[in-house]
Amino acid sequence: MFSVSQEDVEVEPMAIGVLDGLQLKGDSLDQEIRFWTAAYPSYRWHQIMMEASQKHKGHKNGGRMAILHLAIYDALASCEGNDQRSAVAAASHQIISYYFPEQQGWLDSLLVRHQMVQFTLNEYEPIEIQRGKAIGKAIATKYKNYAKTNNTDKIWDGKVPNDPSLWSGTPYPYGPTKKDWEPLTLTSAKQFRPGPPPKDWSEDMQELREFYKANNSSDIAWKWKSEPIWDQLLERKILEYALDAGEAAYVSAVFHAARYDATIAAWDGKYQYWGIRPFQYDTSFQPILETPNFPGYPAGHTTVAGALAKVLSHFFPHDAKQFEALAKECSESRFQGGVHFRTDNEVGLKVGNQVGQHVIQVFEEQTGKH
Repeated sequence: MFSVSQEDVEVEPMAIGVLDGLQLKGDSLDQEIRFWTAAYPSYRWHQIMMEASQKHKGHKNGGRMAILHLAIYDALASCEGNDQRSAVAAASHQIISYYFPEQQGWLDSLLVRHQMVQFTLNEYEPIEIQRGKAIGKAIATKYKNYAKTNNTDKIWDGKVPNDPSLWSGTPYPYGPTKKDWEPLTLTSAKQFRPGPPPKDWSEDMQELREFYKANNSSDIAWKWKSEPIWDQLLERKILEYALDAGEAAYVSAVFHAARYDATIAAWDGKYQYWGIRPFQYDTSFQPILETPNFPGYPAGHTTVAGALAKVLSHFFPHDAKQFEALAKECSESRFQGGVHFRTDNEVGLKVGNQVGQHVIQVFEEQTGKH
């Protein structure tokens, strides 16, 4: 995490004419204000990152969401006495533009619209708005420099083992290198590496065959494949518990850091062991879902689910049973979808729980928050 001193940031003067043409009135102005202020500050910029990701064709950097939310949290933490929303907007605009430079014009227009709302609301002095922007921009610069060296754009140049008992295929160029991403909290990618998978998958395979004899579909398999369940749940809990801007940013930063580090941990195991997939072990087996193009052990979905459930349970303990049940359902969905053996999922949940607890501990040590 990074910080900046308010005394060290360069506050740019308000550009003449920057808001010309955007002097909205009546319902149009009210809608614009609601768009930017109806929820906690990081909410809207998370949605904008999602939209930018959907628009982009080609490789999407796997570290982008964690970097966004870490930058937002650090910008807010450095922003005392100045406009928090402008700090968040400036940091977010810089980070999203870094990952999707082809969308710079659209993102610039959003920043101008946001600035118009902040000046219209008149909640801060102009210098406090501009200083908030400067703080957000300075924090984003630190994260952009960090992102250039964290290996999230590294391309794989290795070889797949020539062993019929292991996974086989042609990996996506950026897939195997997820294990090489620089961790945010882990001491190394292998910190929570599980032991090796079974040499004999026959019992796991038979369990899948029996399930498929009795079932030809699975609602939860499609649910967990197609819906951003964890992200929506995080947003809902932040709103339900009325977290303030700083609290929401902190919870979001820990949440996305846990997802990022859990991905590293899962992919470390996948490419350490090259665990075979069910449809490869039994070539007559036809799963409900299309099998992802990478090794199976441990399961990535469930490793991430275990980590996120642990983080959410920490921040919203009254709902811990709900989060734990969802993590187990996510795990079961990958079994029912036919893309994982149960062992993949059970081990993934265990690794994810360990990662989630570790991420919480590191953030508490670094921030003093409990």
